[in-house]
Formats: sequence, C-alpha cells, structure tokens
Amino acid sequence: MLDKALISSLRDFYKKHLLADVMSFWETRTKDQKYGGYLTCFDRQGNITDTDKYIWFQGRNLWMFSALYNEMDKDEKWLDLAKHGRDFLVQRAYAGDGRFYYRLDRQGRVKEGTISIFSDLFVVAGLAEYAVASGSDEDLELIKTVFDTIEKNTYDPNFKDIHHNVWKPEYKRHGIYMINIITAPIVAKVLGRAYTKPLTDHCLENILYVFARDEYQALVEAVGRDNQFMDDPEGRVVYPGHTMEAAWACIEEGLRRQDRTVIDRGLLIADWAYAWGYDPEYGGIYSYRDVKSAEPLQTDWNKAVGMQWHDKNFWVNAEALYTTALAAVEKDDEKYLERFLRQHEWCQKYFYDPEYGEWYSELYRDGRVKLADKGTMWKAAYHVPRALLLTHKVFDRYL
Repeated sequence: MLDKALISSLRDFYKKHLLADVMSFWETRTKDQKYGGYLTCFDRQGNITDTDKYIWFQGRNLWMFSALYNEMDKDEKWLDLAKHGRDFLVQRAYAGDGRFYYRLDRQGRVKEGTISIFSDLFVVAGLAEYAVASGSDEDLELIKTVFDTIEKNTYDPNFKDIHHNVWKPEYKRHGIYMINIITAPIVAKVLGRAYTKPLTDHCLENILYVFARDEYQALVEAVGRDNQFMDDPEGRVVYPGHTMEAAWACIEEGLRRQDRTVIDRGLLIADWAYAWGYDPEYGGIYSYRDVKSAEPLQTDWNKAVGMQWHDKNFWVNAEALYTTALAAVEKDDEKYLERFLRQHEWCQKYFYDPEYGEWYSELYRDGRVKLADKGTMWKAAYHVPRALLLTHKVFDRYL
C-alpha cells in the first residue's frame, strides 16, 4: 500500500504546479487577440520568438484548454481560450476532405500544406474535447469526417504525409499508432466507443505486439512492412518518451475495457521504457537509445534539432512523470513510487524555471540548460501541462 498522506500531498502539489507554475505562463500570452489562434513560441522570459501557427500545436493547445475546463475546474477562462483556438482552426486551418494544414503564418495564410497526419490527429482530439466542454454539436460532422480520414490513412501503407517522420516503403512507423491510441478515446467521447473501436483495436495490437519486441525488451520506432525487426539504425532506435506515452495510453485503454491482459502488457512496456531511459549517473530520462549500439545515430526530429541521445528533453521527462505515477498506482507498489519520486525531484530541480515559470525545453545530460525557450515549434502548452494534469488525476483516483 502506498502512503496516502504522501499521495495526497503529491496530488495537491501537481494541481498547484499545473495552474500556478505552468499554465500561468501560457494563459496570459498564447491567445493571439489580433489574428486568432495561439502564439506558441516564446523565449525563457516569455518574449515571442516566432509567430507562425503550427497546426499540430494549435490542436494540442485546444485540447489542453478544453481538458482543463472538463477535468480540473469549470473556469470560463479555459473555455474562452479553447473557443478562440477552435474558431481559428475551423475557419483558417481546415484544408477540406478531412485534412488540416501543417503551418500557417500569423494571419492564417498557408505556409505548409497537408503534409502531416499528426496535424489531423491533434486537431480532431482538440475539437472533440472542446465539443465536450462547450456542449455543442456544431463540429460533429467535421470530427467524423476527420476521424474517418485518419482511419483510412492509417490503414494505407502508401500514405506518405507523416511529417516529421520520413515515409519509406520498407517501414511502418510507431508514432502514428501511438497518437491514434491517445486520440481515439477522446474522439469516442463524441462519436462513441463503438465507432472508434476498430481503429483502436488495430493500433493497440500493433503497439503491444508488433513494435514492442520481447526479444529486446524494447518498443522500437520502426518495423518492416511484414512486422519484422529491422536491424538497421532506424529499426533499432528506441524513444523512451514515446514508449512511455504509448504504455500509459495502452494501460488506460485496458482500464476502460477492464482487460487485465492489456493493462499488464502496458505495465511491462512501461518497465522496459524506464530501463532503457533512466540515466543512473545523472538522473532523468535519455532522449533515445539503440537496442544494439551504445551510440545511436540521430534520426528524424533528433537530427533536426541537434538532440544527442543522452540529452534530456522536456516532453520525454514529462511523459516519464505520468507513466511512473500511473504504474505506482496500478501496481500499488512502493518500488514504483520510488521511481516516480526520483523523476519528480529531478524535474523540479532541473526542468522547472522558478524565476519565469514553465519548464526549459532541453537540458544537457547533467541537467545544465541547453535550450531555455518555453515555447518552440516542438513545445507548447501540451506535454508538460498534460502530464501534470494526468498525474494529479491519478493520485486523486488512488485516494
């Protein structure tokens, strides 16, 4: 049994950290009063560094503000912020035929088109969560059209719009399945679980038994088209953050189904992720690993941003917070709570910026700040506040 007094204090801490330390940074800055939508790129102090509208983050912010209204409190400021983003997305970012653009300029002019299914996934999650918050069915048909399009494209091995992944005919990529398993339950709040179940089942099976490789005790980011292990740098790479994100999403799906097999498999994969990710020398979670090599090659977004495998990235470490908290509660085991507490203390010591709020984007292995920006084309009001919200909720559930 976990110490309920400790769990209660952690629950309260995560509510305060979410609202007072993190969301206070975003709620006063992100709303673009002049052109609509959200501004998401800020330096450490909160000065704007880029005014482009990255649509996957417009959708993520929409989800976050809607979820705060639905799950934390019914404060109208969250609903107002959500509506502001929803209106921009529907009016300016929709390309038609169930697809959304990837990037607009501040005024809403298209800079990059429908190059990423992840734009579609995050926007439909945001629209569905907002539909719950607003109590309106005005976006019902749009949500259905977008979800249907996502489903069709997920099944299509020749669908190439998977930026920032690179489509290659020999690979299947884990990221699409992972984001689907997170998005589908949100969409199910509007369309119903029966409607989203076929895609959920498909993605659940692939995550748990195709990308998760028992022979390496690792979930790899790419497999072959026939589900075979690919013994090359792309096939051997492990993202501990993605593994943890997929693991908690599968555990939650297992809990919804009351399916112990799914829950236990998700918990096992979370164990693998921690084993690959935890840095025993400096603490925190590594960015990526290779199941056969001590020096993994940079691929995809790691290469784009110059991320070394042993650097510590904000979203990876945020996902580790919730995953270790969820495992501790589901196992009801002090050993797992100790993992969470190590991660909790490390993030508070190194990632949180007590002077200006929010978390730094990137750290070197030893915790020194590598990139102090609070919002970038990779970071907005999503991974960190979502992890804090979910951690608060799981501790509240235990009590």
